[in-house]
Amino acid sequence: MLFMTDSYIHIVSLDVPYPANYGAMIDIYHRCKSLTEAGAKVILHCFDYGRGRPEELREVAQEVHYYSRSKNPFQLLMPLPFIVRSRMNPALLQRLLKDEHPILFEGIHTCGFIGHPKLSKRWIGIRAHNIEHDYYHGLAAIEPNFFKRWFFKTEAKKLEKYERWIFQKANEILSVSHADNDYFQKKYNKGVYIPVFNPLHWGVGLRGRGNHALLHGNLSVIENIKGIEFVLDEVWESDFGLELIIAGKDPSPEFQEYVKNHPAKPKLIINPDDDTLNQLIRKARINLLPTFQATGLKHKLLNALSNGGFCLVTPEMVHGTALEDLCVVAPNAAAWKNEIHVLKTLQIDEETIENRLNRLRTTFDNLENANKILELIR
Repeated sequence: MLFMTDSYIHIVSLDVPYPANYGAMIDIYHRCKSLTEAGAKVILHCFDYGRGRPEELREVAQEVHYYSRSKNPFQLLMPLPFIVRSRMNPALLQRLLKDEHPILFEGIHTCGFIGHPKLSKRWIGIRAHNIEHDYYHGLAAIEPNFFKRWFFKTEAKKLEKYERWIFQKANEILSVSHADNDYFQKKYNKGVYIPVFNPLHWGVGLRGRGNHALLHGNLSVIENIKGIEFVLDEVWESDFGLELIIAGKDPSPEFQEYVKNHPAKPKLIINPDDDTLNQLIRKARINLLPTFQATGLKHKLLNALSNGGFCLVTPEMVHGTALEDLCVVAPNAAAWKNEIHVLKTLQIDEETIENRLNRLRTTFDNLENANKILELIR
């Protein structure tokens, strides 16, 4: 459905959403692109703290504005969450006040000016990429560094308190999963499920015919590292008869050393380009997708389902997504071992793939979901 409109909408992004190569940035970039294709005029606001100012964003937005993020460490001691306070750049508020267009704040990170009296008559939506305080509690539970653990714990407490105040003031909360939407509906009596925007890679040809199992993701994120450690330290066995490949962006020197010296002898591919990663996903005999945080929806799950063959996941990876029946779900290391021994001998059939793709095309139709947002702001 193409719903032409002259609607303007401000989108306030927590980071620069190009290249669209991690979680929220994938969602934000393709939301801007799809809203533009639906006829909306997107006014994009970005916090630039290292990703640059790419010309490509001008193809998906009518205007692009950039703001600095404060690095003042004293903000850690303030009652507002640091991820919020550090983005309260006055220039953003001044630009938002130049018109009366609706505003979509991307993540609780960008919500610092919600509640300002001069924005009281505006339509305001919040894209909740997950339940942020739950996510930070989860990071604190697995973070070995004392200072980072303290930061995650204190930030989680601040975020929970701040959420209770700020989400009541929004006109609507746009959730990324059914579980998150149930939470927001129960707590704030608002919330609408808008699936994540994603350039699903349909690909061509056979799937799962390679001789490797694949772990992929952002290798600088502790949640992903813990999932990889689970596979290497508790699951992987030499008699699986598969090569184990780890592919992802920005691994630390310590992580690289850990992988290099591990008895499982995995192959590490650092910062693969999109084509390389898509081929690895497509050819993998099994895509291994462990996580122990049931928050939001992981884009790497969608990439593996749309482009790959068998997907072996922990229950947390599919919690609240309604995608569990498209995956092989195993709750612990023993179950993972059993499933790998079975899956390595199988080949995924075309009927299974086609049924899966039909589900994904229906749910994750970017243009249709863009029109749902435009209906909300009317």
